[in-house]
Amino acid sequence: MDDMVKHIEGVTDKDAFLHFIQKLIDDYRGNLQEWENKSIDEYLGAIRSWIEDFSVSEFNNIDWNKIEYSTIAKILYMGKIYE
Repeated sequence: MDDMVKHIEGVTDKDAFLHFIQKLIDDYRGNLQEWENKSIDEYLGAIRSWIEDFSVSEFNNIDWNKIEYSTIAKILYMGKIYE
């Protein structure tokens, strides 16, 4: 998990975002047992739930009117682990 979090922080442009997507695919294939949401509907549902919950959380540090590539990477990663 820490490795993926480090990759999120490095996503600042399109190429880094595409690299992150590939790392996420590789992580899914190599570490499926770590994924909370294994089907696409569970994964997308978790992304939706995480956005809804985090956007009103006291820890919310995202300007939802101005999304950056690192934010998209964080959203995709949270779909892996968010319940």
